[in-house]
Amino acid sequence: KPDAVLRLLKQEGLDDAQIRRLVLSHPRVLVADAKDTLEPKIRALREGGFSGPELARLISTCPSVTRQRGVLPRIEFWRNLVGNDEKLFKAIEGSFSLLHFRLEEKVIPNLLFLRSLGITDEKIRTIVLRRPRLITSGMDRIRAAVEQVKGMGIPPDSTVFVEALYTVFFLRRLALDAKLEFLSSFGWSQAELMLAFRRFPRILGLSEKKIHSGMDFLKKAGCRPSYVASRSVLLGYSMERRLKPRYHVLQSLKMNGLHGGDVDLYGVMVLTEKKFMSKYVIPNTESIPELLESYLAAGAKSIPS
Repeated sequence: KPDAVLRLLKQEGLDDAQIRRLVLSHPRVLVADAKDTLEPKIRALREGGFSGPELARLISTCPSVTRQRGVLPRIEFWRNLVGNDEKLFKAIEGSFSLLHFRLEEKVIPNLLFLRSLGITDEKIRTIVLRRPRLITSGMDRIRAAVEQVKGMGIPPDSTVFVEALYTVFFLRRLALDAKLEFLSSFGWSQAELMLAFRRFPRILGLSEKKIHSGMDFLKKAGCRPSYVASRSVLLGYSMERRLKPRYHVLQSLKMNGLHGGDVDLYGVMVLTEKKFMSKYVIPNTESIPELLESYLAAGAKSIPS
């Protein structure tokens, strides 16, 4: 049996690495009946539009398709939802169990609920590709997360609602409360806490270490807690690759009395690397020859093309 199975898999285009991955995750495939069990399932997948490299990729990515019944309707459902085969593979690779869920009992009711909130199909596709568990979990848990986000001041029609939903959904209530209490220790009022969340929902998913170092740096840079609350995305930026190197440039400009030394910190930090370089670094290299070198030495990314 194993020899017949291996021959069939190679005939279908699976290379040694793909076969190894398939066998490791699904050892019983080697004792399956190649002719009566595997061939009909592979034939059905071909009829579903998979052949050659795509068929090999599907089997090696989601071995359960070689033993599951009724998998084709699920494949077609997810394919239609995300838009094409490449995105389908990305979704499956992000959640191997995606093809296991019963559509009528869980997935479709969840989708209908999210659509009833006004969440567009485009955003739903993003959810499937980035956080599929938000679609495949129990309805009660999804509803609870939605109500929590709304209670924190973010309505479903907000541009950050889905991002906020991700954050709250994947945080247990105790962890969420603990993070809010931790943030309040920096002098934020309840209103400022909610403002910080609305401006940058992922703040609740940041580690305490990252938040602490960010708040400490911004305080030393002269930012008041209320300033940071209304520009909380600053805490999400890399300390070593963005905040410190750019602040170093601003300090250099200020010390040399050059234009750009006295600017709004937030306005500088949100710029793309290319725009920051063209506005603050390149124009000042004649006055400060070492500016570019010191900027890169401070931890910035390489020069953008």
